[in-house]
This record gives sequence, structure tokens and C-alpha cells, in this order.
Amino acid sequence: MKKSISVILSLLICLGLTAQNESNFEVKFNIQGVNPKSVYVTFFGEKEVATNEPIVLNKGEFVFKGKTPVPVVARLSFSGEDRFLKRVGNGYIPYKCGSLWMIVYPGAGFTVEGSLEGKDFIDIYPLDGGENNTFAELNKRMMPLTNSLGNSVVELRTNISLDDNQKKELEKKGEEYNKEIENVKRDFLANNPNSLAALWLMEDMLIRSEIKPEEIVPFMQKVDFKKYGSNYFYRAVKDRIDGSFASAVGKQCPQIITDATPDGSIFNIESMRGKFVIIDFWGTWCGPCVAGIPNMKAFQKKHADKLNILGISNDRSMDLWKAFLVKNDMSYQNILIGKGDKDFVSKFNVQGFPTKILISPEGKILYRDSGENEEFYSKIEEFISK
Repeated sequence: MKKSISVILSLLICLGLTAQNESNFEVKFNIQGVNPKSVYVTFFGEKEVATNEPIVLNKGEFVFKGKTPVPVVARLSFSGEDRFLKRVGNGYIPYKCGSLWMIVYPGAGFTVEGSLEGKDFIDIYPLDGGENNTFAELNKRMMPLTNSLGNSVVELRTNISLDDNQKKELEKKGEEYNKEIENVKRDFLANNPNSLAALWLMEDMLIRSEIKPEEIVPFMQKVDFKKYGSNYFYRAVKDRIDGSFASAVGKQCPQIITDATPDGSIFNIESMRGKFVIIDFWGTWCGPCVAGIPNMKAFQKKHADKLNILGISNDRSMDLWKAFLVKNDMSYQNILIGKGDKDFVSKFNVQGFPTKILISPEGKILYRDSGENEEFYSKIEEFISK
């Protein structure tokens, strides 16, 4: 009996180790012409599921390895290589061409080689014989154009010796580069819709308001649901398309029920019926959002008999978020976004922060606006005073 138990335990341990190993990825890099101080990794996709080990550098030789149970997009940025940054004053414009992009997935293992000698952007596109090859098709066309756009913008903003004609010429070039980039993206979606790269691109374009949700529908219809239906990017794009129709002006406000509240109690937006509601999509990291908090509080106080405020924050740390609410005396109702049906950013197709949405006392969406401006409050005054 003891032997049987030992055998079973051994099998369970082996199965556990096998499952763990299957989630590993390891990508080796051998890049000439760089000597970064460090490599920063950002994952895009299923939130907080992918992890990576510290990267040990030997100039351009390093190993990027970690774990992920699902495919995600990884962005690798090289610290200490300022030539890849589009600097303006003390800051820089975060163009995608300043980083190396790739897809990592359970079991991924391949090598990336190339040279960045004399380059002012990261002109390397990983290949693995599969999804990364498709991703490379997009990036090989998009990144050089993005780099040219970035250089023209930097020249326009930093070269004080330019005359009016030169400025107009640079502005014209910028418009042309933008149009070319848009054409590349749309052409890629038309020819490669059934890929992780396309799904990533669809979400990115929707977030940046570069394409309308209804324009995405034909591309989504060509995606193999059996293959990609459970992937984060497929769900995110579908949620944004659904959300764009469900949260349009004139529609009934989508359901909001969550326990991601400061005290852990259940919040249901139905409890706010009978008054107007401003839903404020914000984040503690968003400068304009934070700057607008005093205006929001003053407006709510002025119309307390007619108006409720619901803050929906796109923050990851509940502790930092709760401390911020207390510090700034945000006594009106606030909740955090979550995943799935609690990803209210996708559910309402929010494409920028802050975004404010006005709901009627009966629950109908009356108005929505992005950014922080005084016109929003004067518009709301018109609805409330009717």
C-alpha cells in the first residue's frame, strides 16, 4: 500500500513538473551593435499571468525566459540606448519602433539574431516559424515608417532654426507617414486576420481610436474561433465591439455589479437609479484625471439632489487606490475594474482617460466625452436643468 501511495505521489509530482515546464518560455538573443544597461519587459494580454526572470546582460547577448500559461505579446526596451528614443526636451515620445516586439507562449524556444549597428530604432523582428513570423510581417513594414514619423516630429519640435516653409514640409511628411502606417495596418488586417498579431493590432487600434468598432467586424468574422476564441485579445476586441454598441448614446447603461469597492461590499449601479449618474473612468496614474477631481467633487456637491458620481478606476493596486481615495476625500462611490464581465473599460469601449458618461435617472446613456474640459460640465448642466 505504501509503495502504491509513493508511486501515485511520484506521478502527481511529475505531472505537476510537466505542467510547470510546459508553461516555460526561453528566447535567446544575440544582437550586435548594442550595449544596454538593462532590458525592461512589458507584457500585453492576459493581465498578470506572464512572468520573466531577471535578464543578465553581456552586451547584446542575453536570455529572456519566464512562464506564461497563455500566449502574450512582450515589449523589450533597452535602457541606456538613448539613440532609440525620440527625445523632446526632458522627455521622449514613446513610439513603438523604440522597442523590440514579439509573442511568447507556453513552450516557446527560439533564437533572435541581428544587428543594430548605426540604427536609430530597433530594426529587429523575431522569427519562430509560427505566430512571430506573422507578427514580423507587420512590424517590418510598420516600424521603419514609425521611425521616420518620429524623426520628423522630433525635428519639427526641436529645430528652432526651421522657417515656415520647412515646418509645413515636415508637417506634410508627418501626415504622409501617418497615412502610410494606417494603410499598412489595415492591409495587414485584411490579409492576416486569423493571427495573434492581428488580434493584438485590432485591440491596439481600437484603444487608440484609429479604427471604428464596426470596421473591425469583417476582420473578426475571419478569425478561427476554435483556435483563438479563448485568447485575451480575441475576447478584448469582441468586448470592445459589443461595448461600442451597448454603451452608445441612447442605449440602456450596461450592467455594473462588483465587489471591487473600497470596503468590499457589493455595488450595483441599479442602486443609483432615480438620479443622473456621471460615470468617470479614471486612474491614479492619469494626470488629467487627477487634476479634474476637484471639479468633479464641486459639481457633485452643487447638484447633490439630482446627481450621483461613480468613479471607475483602471488601477492595479487596491491598497494604493484606497489610500488615494482617502487622501483626496473622494467620498462618492468608486470601484475598480476587473476581468471578464467586470472589465468595464472594454464593456464601455473606453479609449482614453478620463472618459465621462452621463446616465439618465432611468438608466439611459445621454452623453459621453473624453478628456478633462469645462465644456463637459456645461453640457451636463443642460441635461440636468431640462
